[in-house]
Amino acid sequence: MTKSLKKIKYALYKYSTENIGDEIQSIAARRFLPQVDYYIDRDRIGEWKNANQDETVKLIANGWYMRDPFMWPPTDKTLNPLLISMYVEPKQVGNQGVIPRNIFLTNNSKRYLKKYGPVGARDEFTLKFLQNNGIESYFSGCITLTIQKDPFIKKRNFILAIDISDQLYDFLSLRTSRRIIRLSPYGDFELDEDNRLLVAEYFLYLYQSAHAIVTTRLHATLPSLALKTPVLLIRDCKNYDPNRYAGLDKLARSATEDEYIDNYQLFDLDNPADNPTDYLSIREDLIRRCSEFTGYNNKKTFMSMPINELLTSESLIDVFADSFHKRFVAMINDMDIGWYKCENARLDQKNSELINNIDDLKRDKARLTKDIRRLSSEYKNLMLDYNKIKTSSAYYLLRSVKHRLFRSK
Repeated sequence: MTKSLKKIKYALYKYSTENIGDEIQSIAARRFLPQVDYYIDRDRIGEWKNANQDETVKLIANGWYMRDPFMWPPTDKTLNPLLISMYVEPKQVGNQGVIPRNIFLTNNSKRYLKKYGPVGARDEFTLKFLQNNGIESYFSGCITLTIQKDPFIKKRNFILAIDISDQLYDFLSLRTSRRIIRLSPYGDFELDEDNRLLVAEYFLYLYQSAHAIVTTRLHATLPSLALKTPVLLIRDCKNYDPNRYAGLDKLARSATEDEYIDNYQLFDLDNPADNPTDYLSIREDLIRRCSEFTGYNNKKTFMSMPINELLTSESLIDVFADSFHKRFVAMINDMDIGWYKCENARLDQKNSELINNIDDLKRDKARLTKDIRRLSSEYKNLMLDYNKIKTSSAYYLLRSVKHRLFRSK
């Protein structure tokens, strides 16, 4: 009797982060899944359990590892991952100060990585880390490079400025008459996984329709390459990590903020040159590996619905309405904070006046105490003189004379 084959199911990463760029990665992976049977929290993959052990669950396990490093490696036996586009954090994370790279070097982790390897490293820094520790790996690049353009999205006339400084924004505003729209993939997205993906689709819609993009974010730069939107990566001191970006920052034009301000021709917003094409070979290799792993590639746009339906989606409307509500709440909080600051300043001034009054009273008290001591000393001296006079013979003689005079009258 032949053993029955296990049912093949497909899983997609979900997230509870503030970065909608994570969902952009999942949209890229979704292209290679015939359907999504399970959503698995990337940062808690180690605790995921499949209720049906008669299945094989294929997962494109790309992404940044990890916010909860004690959740690695996965333990569910039904999970069959494609370890690709992985970045492993070298710094301490979380309240416990755990270093994810140390977790990835445990015996359990090494066995897991070798079992399902070779491992596709998203960046050259992770590649070196894996290879130096005896784990077969290769430079895969980021899966967002595989995102497919939507043929119905038209180019618009606006520039996207994604998480750039005020100084750079002001500089760009003086260089073009086009509208510059500031944007950030970070927000407070209180949505389920399906609706977070819709928000990510809208971000990609903006990335594709933009005339050009200037950004400090990796997950805006790489999708822009895939969508063929001219993009400049700003290597700023806050967001740019040379280790995390290693090998990826070479795929797009990049400059520091100062370099760009000193030489605007590096990226003329009105007439930006086409992006470099070095990413294309990496893109094709990613597509091949993911397609072979799942046996599927829909070759379709990143959009799950027509743009007119997306724009009228209640979930998307809710996100933008909620953002304005939160801005209003923040404004009210700022007003309250302003009032409390003014009230605190007034009380500080009053307190200072009271302290000054107390100091004046202390000085008056010290002066009066000194006067009392002086007067007390003078009183004692006068009493001593008085007692001397009372006990003197002259005093008694005078009293006797006065007494006789009184009687004679």
